[in-house]
Amino acid sequence: MFHYVPPLHIHIAVSRKFSAGLSWAQRLERWFSGDETMYAVPEPNIPVFVWSDSRDGAPPDIPWTEADRSVLVVLTDKTLVADQRWRAWAERQWKAKRDRDRFLPCTVTKSFSNAGPGFQTANAIRLDRIAARDRGDDLLLLLTHSLARWLDHPDGSKPVKLFISHAKARRGKVSGRELALRLKAFIQSKPAGDVFFDEVGIAGGEDFKQALANSVEDATVVVLLTDAFSSRFWCGWEVVTSKHKSRPLLVVNALEEGELTSLAYIGKTPTIRWDATAAKSQKDPRMHRRIVAAALLEQLRLTHDGLNLHAIRGVDSLDAAPVVVAARTPELATLPDFVPGGATRILLHADPPLPLYERALVGRQRPDLTLVSASQALGGCVSDVRPLAGKRVAISSSDGPDRDGRGLSTGSQARLWSRLGMQLLSAGAELAYGGDLRSGGYTDQLIDLAHAVADTGQPLPVGVIHWYAGWPISARLTVAEKEKLPSAFSLHEGPVPAVPGKKPNSKWAPDDTAPERRFAWTVAMRDMRQAMARDCHARILVGGAYRGVSPWPGILEEFETFIGKPIFLIGAFGGTTQLLVDAIRGGAPAPFDRDFQDDGGKRRRVREYYEAREGPIDWGARLRRLQDLGVAGLANGLSAQENERLFVTRNLTEMLGLVLAGLRQSLGAP
Repeated sequence: MFHYVPPLHIHIAVSRKFSAGLSWAQRLERWFSGDETMYAVPEPNIPVFVWSDSRDGAPPDIPWTEADRSVLVVLTDKTLVADQRWRAWAERQWKAKRDRDRFLPCTVTKSFSNAGPGFQTANAIRLDRIAARDRGDDLLLLLTHSLARWLDHPDGSKPVKLFISHAKARRGKVSGRELALRLKAFIQSKPAGDVFFDEVGIAGGEDFKQALANSVEDATVVVLLTDAFSSRFWCGWEVVTSKHKSRPLLVVNALEEGELTSLAYIGKTPTIRWDATAAKSQKDPRMHRRIVAAALLEQLRLTHDGLNLHAIRGVDSLDAAPVVVAARTPELATLPDFVPGGATRILLHADPPLPLYERALVGRQRPDLTLVSASQALGGCVSDVRPLAGKRVAISSSDGPDRDGRGLSTGSQARLWSRLGMQLLSAGAELAYGGDLRSGGYTDQLIDLAHAVADTGQPLPVGVIHWYAGWPISARLTVAEKEKLPSAFSLHEGPVPAVPGKKPNSKWAPDDTAPERRFAWTVAMRDMRQAMARDCHARILVGGAYRGVSPWPGILEEFETFIGKPIFLIGAFGGTTQLLVDAIRGGAPAPFDRDFQDDGGKRRRVREYYEAREGPIDWGARLRRLQDLGVAGLANGLSAQENERLFVTRNLTEMLGLVLAGLRQSLGAP
């Protein structure tokens, strides 16, 4: 396993008093990092970290060196400029950045330059010159263009070129030419790239085919899919040439009645719907902005994926065969040329892994290629794509109180959860977790994942997802809720706990202050965790509150029940998982203490009720056990150096790769 250096990290800084900026930061995070509810399709997957101030002052300094290149986007308003702490912070960041990094102010105030040297030197995105209603959308567009241009050409010398592929013929109310002219005019009105339009881009007497090929060579191609598009030779040629040259491709679906036959190679691309039959829709700048932003994002995604895959290419597990890097999602139209009599090659592509039915299709046509995704390569899952078959892996992920102060968010933690689930299932593992049925929670996500996979005709094996629903969660499940569980789910219902002198009631809340009710929850959660430890082969821990339902943090108990089996601690999200890291390094975290858990006496009665029935809680012995265990005691197949990376890395791809590598080493086939 080598030290992986991601190609790009995006940092966004915003004052907590700037409400619009906070909303924009959340939107930008999802835009550049991807939708956490999408499991099986390529997304930008660029790490984004959001930093804001607290009552104690400005955020921590930006970790510039965690990526090959980093950009700091400062969402600047009057509250940030007026705050001396923010000014001092911004100046430190400006001085600390490397030559290959970028400091990028995005301002709604014309006084932004008063904030310091970075604001006076770096060209700003001037949102103050844009109507307030359009600022959020224009920020998305202009920032995406700036990043796409910079990542592709670090010296910033070459703007992004957009190639508008369209059919001039009319079949229906609107011709592709009319839509292309409207889109061209919009692009030329914004600092968001150059545009190629064949009517003005090819001079008289030029070789038409060669001119088109040269123009596609370095362009992002926007396909205006009207009813006549697929019937035109040159339209099909432009699409196939774009894919052959691995160019970014966006399809704008402007079909009215439909097509007689669709183009064979227009799939596996991001698509936007444009109902352009109304004259108002044709002129709508919001639609134009959305199209151009999506095209620029696709260019940024492919550039980032290409750099990321080249960074991963040197991993030890790829030494066995020649490697071909493919930033585009593999499909028959984009596979590398066949080499007669050549050796088997590895086609390294971006996450996620291709579904089984696609791998089978490619395998029938090209048995010389082995398809491997980025995280699979980092995890060494190359020779055997299902090395964890028959192994059950428990995942625990919950919010930590210090996560947001680390630049991470609920969205980034949810993305880790969904990607862990997809990667582990792809590697043949069974998943185990404890949770409830809250809307949008992890159970909801796994149900959606199971349905999505089943819809492809390749349903997950029966019972491969194990839901340990401890009491009283299990007692609250209705027949209708159980009926909705896909066949991939195996429900493990916890027993009713024994409470001396009391009959437990499933309506008792986890935050109930009555000691006997909290005791019932404590015993029930202990029984659930012990059952998972008996049934599962390894556990992954992320985040976790410092205080739980029990007189100790829940993740601490989850760790203790798995001692002796592989345990993975992902420390970037903070919480109790970070405390466990500190303890096995020899530290003594304050929350692993009776006085802290008593919370100034608020929880003392709960502890005393428990100790009167189960015996004293020996915090000293628990802490010494962790300290004596050390990093080697995690027994997770990773070296001490690799575990240290897992403790600190903020990069989801590296987290996935390290976990897969450790699971393969400790549980999988050699």
